[in-house]
Amino acid sequence: MRRQRFYFRIRIRKGSKKVAAAVEMRGITKKFGDFTANDNINFQVEWAQIHGICGENGAGKTTLMNTLYGLHQPTSGTIYIDGRQAVIHSPKDSIAMGIGMVQQHFSLVPSMTVAENIVMGNPPYKKNGLVDKKKSIAIVEEISKKYNLAVEPAAAVKELPVGLQQRVEILKALYLGANILIMDEPTAVLTPQEISGLFVTLDGLRKQGKSVILITHKLSEVTAITDQITVMRLGRVEGTIETKKTSECEIARMMVGREVLMRVEKEASVPKETVLDVDHISCINHQGILAVDDVSFQVREGEIVGVAGVQGNGQTELIEAITGLKKLRKGRIRIGGTLLKGRNMPRLCRDLKIGHIPEDRQETGAARHASIRDNYLLYLHTLETFKKGIFLDYKRVDAACKEGLKEYDVRYNRIQDNASSLSGGNLQKLIIAREMYTKPRLLVAAQPTRGVDIGATEFIHRQIVAHRDAGNAVLLFSNELSEIMSLSDRILVMFKGRIIGEICQAEATEEQLGFWMAGIKKES
Repeated sequence: MRRQRFYFRIRIRKGSKKVAAAVEMRGITKKFGDFTANDNINFQVEWAQIHGICGENGAGKTTLMNTLYGLHQPTSGTIYIDGRQAVIHSPKDSIAMGIGMVQQHFSLVPSMTVAENIVMGNPPYKKNGLVDKKKSIAIVEEISKKYNLAVEPAAAVKELPVGLQQRVEILKALYLGANILIMDEPTAVLTPQEISGLFVTLDGLRKQGKSVILITHKLSEVTAITDQITVMRLGRVEGTIETKKTSECEIARMMVGREVLMRVEKEASVPKETVLDVDHISCINHQGILAVDDVSFQVREGEIVGVAGVQGNGQTELIEAITGLKKLRKGRIRIGGTLLKGRNMPRLCRDLKIGHIPEDRQETGAARHASIRDNYLLYLHTLETFKKGIFLDYKRVDAACKEGLKEYDVRYNRIQDNASSLSGGNLQKLIIAREMYTKPRLLVAAQPTRGVDIGATEFIHRQIVAHRDAGNAVLLFSNELSEIMSLSDRILVMFKGRIIGEICQAEATEEQLGFWMAGIKKES
């Protein structure tokens, strides 16, 4: 049936009849209790189009697409696929209608091969009832070639970098017959090179007549690849515009409801005493391979030191070493002259006033199945401020939690709800609010604005600069080169576990940093 419907669509496109939209959602409302996530939304996507959806965290973008994919049921409203009314009870129904979705956090089985993951939803069988592995590999090779998405069918997914894992997710959706592909924050964990490769893939799908719905916070990307953009705000559609007729500033204004500063404003810093002293440290990764190799640097009061580099060049292990999560093979780390050593290193780091915004908010930064309040309380429960004898003073805890969430504009229903109820960007803002509460002497900020909307990014950048201006030290890790260049006072570049270059922000250029990130020690 799916093939017949798709064939009919291609046929009428060549004639004089009006082509039905790939997706039309009319009057979609979705409520969770008393909270309205989507409020009477009308949304339409044409065939052979890449359609962007932008909006602040909690604007209802992912909820709307989860409704289209069958993960949620609309409270009211109607959905049409290729001009026909559709009743979508589950992802199984949406897949049967040619809709695929690549979630922000992948749903692959790490221990299985690429081929096994791709054909999992509809595997080929032998006559004896077992899965035909040879045919599975042949199928993957065929669709890989068809869509120009090169993968190694026999490779274990857990051994693949994030960019290739995403490619496997896309192929899995295409194998199941997706003609409409939803992608939720697809570039959040990709390197610049992987993002360029993804855009080539999406353009190829568009040329083959498929429709792509792209949820993203990155305005430079949505303006580079889409045909139309729908902007959402507070659960409603602010408007749908043609990409070529708008600008990043206009999209940001529609998202936030005011003019947004698109650059970081900060005065020159005057660094003082050394807070962090990293002295010739080395450590290994989880596979036992040397990941940080003889690294030395310092971070002083009143400065932001940015660490740039393609993901996977030792940044994660360096962060873990500085925050007490990884044991050193050699070298020393001092905070304000105090040597990091002992059994309970993470607690020592906290006591020495190190704040840590982890690069993985889902696994390291939060306990998703604990309440929002308990997530805000992590480590803060040790402070005398929140104690009442041997017990916690929950009245003070609740007041502090609500105040912090309000300051950082975290959209939530109740603080007793699980942290998993928050969107990715709101969970990120919760973590930052918690880490900034103690006004840490050293803030280790890893991907602080990953998956965060433009308005929240502007706010977080201001908070980081204000933290520096208050005389504290900031060590910033980011895959966004623009973020590194605009926030940092000094920039270090990591390549294969080493610091390959160091430069002050005023002298840095994207070309110079790009050479270093590629391992080319070319002087400016």
